Amino acid sequence: MFVPTLMNLADEEQQARWLQPALNYDILGTYAQTELTHGSNVRGMHTTATYDPDLFEDGGWHIYTPSLEAVKWWPGGLGKSCNCCILMARVIIKGKDYGPHPFFFQVRDWETHASLPGIELRDIGSKLGYNGMDNGAMRITHVNIPRRNLLMKFVIVEKDGTYRKVGDDKMLFGTMTYTRLKISSGAGFNLAKAVTSTVRYSAVRRQFQMQRVVLGADIDNHLDDDEKDALAAQDQLKNLVKPSKRTEAQVLDYSSQQFIIFPQLALAFAMHFAGQEAEKLYNAALLEFKASKFDALTEMHVLTSTLKAVSTVLMADGMEQCRKCMGGHGFLNAAGVGPQYLSALPQATYEGDFVVLSIQVGQQLLNAVSSKMMKGKTSNRKTPSLQYIYEYDPAKRQLPPKAAELDSLLQNHDFLMAALKSRANYIHYASAQTFQEEVAAAGGKMGAETLDTVKIEFMRMTYAHAYVLYSDFFKQRLTELETQSPKVASVLKLVFELFCLTVMDQSYDRGGGFGDFVGAGALPADGQSQVLRRIKQLLKDIRPHAVPLVDGWNIPDFLLNSVLGRYDGRVYEALYESTKNEPLNETDISEGYYKHLQYLLHPERKHQDQAAAASAAPAPPSAGRAAL
Repeated sequence: MFVPTLMNLADEEQQARWLQPALNYDILGTYAQTELTHGSNVRGMHTTATYDPDLFEDGGWHIYTPSLEAVKWWPGGLGKSCNCCILMARVIIKGKDYGPHPFFFQVRDWETHASLPGIELRDIGSKLGYNGMDNGAMRITHVNIPRRNLLMKFVIVEKDGTYRKVGDDKMLFGTMTYTRLKISSGAGFNLAKAVTSTVRYSAVRRQFQMQRVVLGADIDNHLDDDEKDALAAQDQLKNLVKPSKRTEAQVLDYSSQQFIIFPQLALAFAMHFAGQEAEKLYNAALLEFKASKFDALTEMHVLTSTLKAVSTVLMADGMEQCRKCMGGHGFLNAAGVGPQYLSALPQATYEGDFVVLSIQVGQQLLNAVSSKMMKGKTSNRKTPSLQYIYEYDPAKRQLPPKAAELDSLLQNHDFLMAALKSRANYIHYASAQTFQEEVAAAGGKMGAETLDTVKIEFMRMTYAHAYVLYSDFFKQRLTELETQSPKVASVLKLVFELFCLTVMDQSYDRGGGFGDFVGAGALPADGQSQVLRRIKQLLKDIRPHAVPLVDGWNIPDFLLNSVLGRYDGRVYEALYESTKNEPLNETDISEGYYKHLQYLLHPERKHQDQAAAASAAPAPPSAGRAAL
């Protein structure tokens, strides 16, 4: 966020001083906003920047951490690597608090890299993952910086302390929106790495036989039903250990394995396409922002907040599902998925976690419902992605399709997308009704407490809206591929269907799945068996394409960093070879044996060693010698 903030919030003179050195890595910067007790609530931060016109020749700022709670905490690279940062601090001028503003703030000497006087820097310690990043803490004790270190593209503080805004400060939202976009854009790829390793390993790994006549192994003389019933427990146990004549099956051939992995494969594509399309929309909107046209600001806020909130959570959950599908070997660091999961996991938290962002998204979705129901609006050009909300008629009861029609409809992409939108609208409008009831119960007041009563609904609304976005963007990509690469499109159509049906069956999140679609009238109450049957067929259809689909991501082995996900399939050789790098294998007998284990196995050695140590110790001085 350091460079994007300079690009968006520094004026031309400031960019000339700091932006190019940052792009050239002549200076290394980070973004210091989060404090020990304030993360998402930016307005609550305590670090202060008090203006003093007598500092320097042109005025300056007195930067101060007023309490332990105000210590900057978590900025990436701040612990040991970065020598400057964008510091968010409360601007205080003549006793008036203007709220948090961004400052260019040097923290280490340009030449020696020593922390500057008045600045205490620390690494915050080991984390679950992502330990290659030195997330830092910073405590500031009375540090002065020049007036022009306040980024002044949209706010100017004159030498006499006059505070005024210039241009449109809506661009202040640009940095956070961009950051959330970049995080969500990488979520699909992160999940794809885990899916790639899991699919490849599942294709190599073989376990059991696909079919068995009796428990344990094939037997030459098959038993009839009566004989099976009469088979004693002892005979059953013998059969368990008989050698099998049938070749073991690839783990990837088991429908249970496919049922877990292939929906994650579909989700990876859905999130990846959504991230790519969102980036195109953002770049187009950014051109308008620079021309002081902000019609797309709300759309970008809702879009990036939704994708960041949902994609990062589903990415983390999906990566862990993949790790578990790799069995015991998947628990090894050498398998790659575990460490990658832990490194990607904080993305679900920083720059706005799911709960915080779902509140912002949920409010915008409620606004759309309110505009439709209270004001009679049929669209809002500023939020085109919410158009499906305006097109919904909650007064018109939607009748579910008949069971006889459902099998064919589940293969109809327009029906699948319409079902996702119906389900989302069902949740949105029901949540709006709940909110209205809570407002009425509160005497018509819409305060923070009233809003809190529907925050659970906001979370469900955000998931439902995200699935609509994923399907829309996925379908757009399919339409493009039908002309560019029909063969690829024919395979990805199956993946698209599996994504939609997974949401309709058990969903990817803890929220509603099939029940929501029944409540919305999108599916019949007795249709779940048909949905599952179609999913099973899709799993079979996707199976021959599973390895080529993950190979299509073209992720090199060095980036997967997985002995189990190797492109050449030589997983067991690589796994055995990886143990050479284990420090414990540098010697045959470990230090722990000499210190502890040998005394457990041979107790007499402890007494022998104690006696030897006692005899080798110098004799204590005699009493006569001591008297002298």
